[in-house]
Amino acid sequence: MKKIVIICGPTAVGKTALSLELARKFSGEIISADSRQIYKFMNIGTAKPTQKILTEIPHHLINIKNPDEKYTAGDFARNADKKITEIYNRGHIPFVVGGTGFYIRTLLYGICKTPKIPQKVRRNLQKEISENGSSFFYEKLKKVDPIAAKKIHANDSKRIVRTLEVYRYTGKPLSDFWKEFRQKKRYDNFTIYLIDERKKLYEKINNRVEKMLSNGLLDEIKELKKMGYLEKNVGMNTLGYKELLQYLNKKLDFDEAVQLIKQHMRNYAKRQFTWFAKSKIDLTITASEINLSFIEGKISKFLGK
Repeated sequence: MKKIVIICGPTAVGKTALSLELARKFSGEIISADSRQIYKFMNIGTAKPTQKILTEIPHHLINIKNPDEKYTAGDFARNADKKITEIYNRGHIPFVVGGTGFYIRTLLYGICKTPKIPQKVRRNLQKEISENGSSFFYEKLKKVDPIAAKKIHANDSKRIVRTLEVYRYTGKPLSDFWKEFRQKKRYDNFTIYLIDERKKLYEKINNRVEKMLSNGLLDEIKELKKMGYLEKNVGMNTLGYKELLQYLNKKLDFDEAVQLIKQHMRNYAKRQFTWFAKSKIDLTITASEINLSFIEGKISKFLGK
């Protein structure tokens, strides 16, 4: 199996800075495991690396889709597979960096295959949830698939639909498909989990939001609107973008929107903590206590250098 280094952790913790240092040291190329940096024209709110950095160190799977185009974890795994092979052929080391845990897990283990669900089943469920609320259907989900329900937030209507549609169409809980799926690792990985104290991380998140606003996030969103991208587009349903779109569409006042962005980002960080707590980690590092020579030593040993 090819060796890859993974750097994961919650939003705003400092993954980019660490990955750049390590990529320089080990002649690495970075594959972004960020479900929002894939979108073109969305630079400030997704905290993409600067053009200077992108020129210095090769980055992959950034700016590959328009904001109205769908992109799945399966798409990511297929694209990342190709990039890893190309990076190896150049004699470089692949660094997979990001906070989208499902992307990383899919890359390492593949994805559980379930029957293709007819659009009619999906549309009907989406309509029912919009009429009755996600909490109502979350209670239904807990009854028909309690295992899956434990992994899904009560307000995550997208995943509730995905889980219930499998049950409604097949009569079989999605968790049963998970049990039948035999996970076999696809890569030899060394995973670094970058964390920080909650209080410090939340301060970083609040500061990042303020910096994004001062760097022109609102103008970026106005430009996206001019280009024809709407709230309903998948890329625009992104933290920072969806709240400011509500402001521009006069559904929120500006201060309300800013506070919601900060709150939603903190909530997202909590979910990331929960996800990565259940993942296999080789090295956990606190952002305020980074010892580069120690980390480099661990990676060198893993790579056999």
